[in-house]
This record gives sequence, C-alpha cells and structure tokens, in this order.
Amino acid sequence: MYNVKDFGALGNGVNLDSPAIQKAIDTCSENGGGTVFLPVGKYVCGTIHMKSHVHLLFEKCAVILGSKNIADFDPLEENPSNSEYQDLSHSYFHHSLFHADNVEDIAITGFGKIDMQSEWEVTETWCRACKIIAFKECREVVIRDLVMLNATDLAVYLAGCEYVTISGLNIAAHVDGISPDCCRNVTISDCIVDTGDDAIVPKCSYTLGYLKAMENLTISNCVCRSSASAIKFGTESNSAFRNITVTGCTIYNTGLKGLAIQACDGAVIEGLTISNISMQNVGNPILMMILDRARGPKPCPVGIIRNVNISNVVITGPYPDEYQVTMAQNARDYFNNNVTAKQKPIPFLIAGQPDSPIQNLTLSNITFVAPGGGTEEDRDIKLPEVRDGYPISDMFGPKFPAYGMWARHVDNIKLYNVEFMTEKPDARDAVVLENVTRFKNI
Repeated sequence: MYNVKDFGALGNGVNLDSPAIQKAIDTCSENGGGTVFLPVGKYVCGTIHMKSHVHLLFEKCAVILGSKNIADFDPLEENPSNSEYQDLSHSYFHHSLFHADNVEDIAITGFGKIDMQSEWEVTETWCRACKIIAFKECREVVIRDLVMLNATDLAVYLAGCEYVTISGLNIAAHVDGISPDCCRNVTISDCIVDTGDDAIVPKCSYTLGYLKAMENLTISNCVCRSSASAIKFGTESNSAFRNITVTGCTIYNTGLKGLAIQACDGAVIEGLTISNISMQNVGNPILMMILDRARGPKPCPVGIIRNVNISNVVITGPYPDEYQVTMAQNARDYFNNNVTAKQKPIPFLIAGQPDSPIQNLTLSNITFVAPGGGTEEDRDIKLPEVRDGYPISDMFGPKFPAYGMWARHVDNIKLYNVEFMTEKPDARDAVVLENVTRFKNI
C-alpha cells in the first residue's frame, strides 16, 4: 500500500497535494500496481492521472478539494477532433480532476468526499470548469462509495470504456451527473444523483472519432432529481443503444423529463427494458422522440427506436400551482438556491417520424396521475410536425390535446393495465393518437 503522505502530501486543505498524489500513483503503477491510500485530511488537488492497476482508496472522511486555481488543472485540448458533433463538454477530457486515457484495471473508492467547490471558468467560449472524472477508452473501471459535490462540468464522464462498475455514489453537481458514452458492459447502481442538468445520461456520441454503441448497460436502485432530465438516453446519439435495463429507480422534483429516449443523430435504439420506477412532480414523465438533427458525419440517417418495454411505473404529484423553467445554463441558480425547476406538466410524449415511426412499444402496469385542468378548447389543439432541432418537451407547443399520452408516427403500441387520472377535472381525452397503427389497450 502506498500512503500519499509518504510522498509529501500534507492534507491540510491549503497546500497543493496533487503532485504528491501523482507521484504515489506513478510509483504504484511502475511497481506493478496496488493500492494508493488517502488517509483522513483535506487534499487540495488539480489534475491527477490514473494509471493501470492502481486503486485509489479514500479513508473514511478523507476529502479532496478541487483547486480554485484553474492553472492547477491540465488545459483544455486545443481543437479537439470531432467537436462539431457533440456538446463541447463531451469533446474535452484533460481538464479534469481525475483523467485517464487507454488504461486498465483502475479504481477510485472509499467513504470519502470530493468537493470541486463550485469553481466556474468563464471565457468567451467556455462557462464551466473541471470534470471530476473523465476516462477515455479504459477497461475494468470501478468508482464506488464516494460523495461528489459542486462539479461545474460533468461529474463522471466515461467515453468508450468497457467493464465499468459505478456504485454507491452521492452526487450533487451543477451540470450532468453520470454520463457513460459509447461504453459497454456497465452497471450503475445505488446512487443518489441531484443535478442542475441531466442526472444519469447515457450517450453514443462521435467523441471517439468512430461509431461505437452504448450497450449492455444496467441502471438500478438510483434516486434522481434534476432541473432537466433524470434518466436520458441521448441527446448525442450517433451510433446505437442496445441491451439496456433500468429498474428500481426513484425520480422526483424534475423539471423537464423523467425518462427520455431520444434518437436525434441517426442512432438505433432497441432492446430497452424499464421497470419499477416511481416518479413524483415531474414535468414530462416519459418522452420518446425521433428527430433528424443529423449532427454527425455524413451520411447521417434518420434514427430508429424499436422494441421498448416500460412497466410497473407510478407517476404522481403534488404539482406546484406555478411553474418555471430552469435550463442548464442557469444550473448555478438552480443548485445554489435549491430551486424545484418546473415546466407545466405534459403527457407522455411519443413522437416518431413519418419515414421512421417508433416501433413495438409496450407500456404495462402504469399509473399516471396528471395535474389536469385542460379545457374543451384544448381538445382541438393541432400540434406541428417537428423534423429536427434539440428535443425538448415543449417543442410541439405549450399545450397538448391529451392529458395522459400523445403519440404520433408509431407502429404497434400495446397498453396493458395503464391508468391515466387527473388531480383536477380535465376536458381532454386521456390518449390522443395520430398516424398510429396497431394500437392495443387492454
């Protein structure tokens, strides 16, 4: 075991300790691997590079503080490749607390804490600071039992990684929480994620410079709150999402989407099983959408969503009487002031495209208590066709002709024991279908 204090770390909350911790990690790796031990203390750190076969272990109550001097972190990559195909945060890796590229058998665990201290970096092109963890094309990764606070860029971002275990994290971050991108064989379990942007958000972007599916993923027993989306697939969606299970999760006080499945950039999304979900006070509980945004290398086909099963879901209020929208750019205000960000609640939104309908969707054992309040005039609302753009719940308009589910361009929807109710009287129909074939409601 390599104790970081034997390499010069002070843990006094003042001195910069990342050089000493880096020396311990390098020595451990050079000697074939082992455990680097972080005893109780407060360690101010800039960028730390993880190396193969190293386990960084926090003693209970040990704390890493992200340095408030941005110069202590590796700089952003200059002109990262393929950055036009995904949001900027998904193009940068080096500007992070923990960075690793193409290493294997690494772990960061222990009942300690990482606090990035809400430090923001504001320039003409950048209004975030540092990720906590940014791993690229790594294998055999374990991140477990840590508190992660006040990150002003993505908290945990993994791109192209395989055989990943994330468990027992307690994350409170200004932007996204856990973001596996183009990863395989991943489990995310028993985490509490509270974010100013999306909480748990798998992606299949083009950040690697080639197409790779997000597949063999299980998300279980997590609690999520977000000003945006709680559990979202996309928006970056260039390749495929396959063989994915979400189960046993609780979502509450979430401003936009509870569960979002979005094929915007040509992705094929198939084989999703979502079950045993509880939601309270969520703006748009379920969104499934195909758009032809085509943000990717050409040719970029229209995406596909098929073979999705959602079951055993309970969605209730109470809903606030007044609503506000807090998007990601206002994440600091949301997080610092504990704002419950809300848009006016809308029904399940299921929208394919005329040339690519959503296929084979099964909803079973679902109870949705919507706020209600729709009028007779709302029954006649005609919603526009939407082909491209960024998928948000209100891109079709602020009101919908249904209070329970609105679906368009879908082939084969089955509803088994699905009950739509309202808190207040509502003159609209529970379900409105447009260009939907093979619909069954039992």
